[in-house]
Amino acid sequence: MKKLLGTALLFLAIVTLTIPSAHATLLGTVPLLPGDTVVPGLTSASPGTLLASLSVPWISSLGTSSGTLVSAVFREAGGTMDFYYQLTNNLTAPNCGTPGKPACDPLSREADTNFMSWLTFVGYRIDGLSLPGGVFVNGTVPPVTADRNSTGSVVGFQYNPPDPAKIQPGQTGYVVVISTNALNFMAGNASIIDGGVTTVASFAPAPTAPPVPEPASFLLFGGGIIALIGRRRRVGVQP
Repeated sequence: MKKLLGTALLFLAIVTLTIPSAHATLLGTVPLLPGDTVVPGLTSASPGTLLASLSVPWISSLGTSSGTLVSAVFREAGGTMDFYYQLTNNLTAPNCGTPGKPACDPLSREADTNFMSWLTFVGYRIDGLSLPGGVFVNGTVPPVTADRNSTGSVVGFQYNPPDPAKIQPGQTGYVVVISTNALNFMAGNASIIDGGVTTVASFAPAPTAPPVPEPASFLLFGGGIIALIGRRRRVGVQP
């Protein structure tokens, strides 16, 4: 009896220690709940391991701005996914920035999709050049606020008000970060707003494959073992 009980308790201890972390842990980021608006935190914490990156050129739907969105996914030591974005605004676009045309529009917002059901923490980094992969640079423009829609699916970074805080033509924003408790990632989309809306490819959280058993499932299984031991004792069954 003692041997069987000890085995059950050891099993519970092992699975408790091996369950992946369910918390976003990037130091310096701040929590962002559905429907909330916050000021992103400045972070310089270790980004972890670079898993994927994209550099996508874009032209606004109005032709009054153009640039590049760099996005990447990093895995923290605990296994959770962090999503990084950096927005650059060019000096020229089809309808602006060249002789005889007006100056290009500044950028007011960048928004990222498919974050529903995940914990999200937001921040920004000024050390883009130091990040693994060599895909980011040291930007100059911080986000003013970050927000999340009521369903939690869209996380956005706002660069105004005031208007001078927007990413002006020829400028690059700081790297912004959405730290999550997701354990996997997939293809996603980002939107860039300058008066029009332009959608570009990026990344988003994804369900873990294969599925990770929830802690409650382990406890139920372990609890069943202990209950079975108790039943054997009550009916007088000898081990």
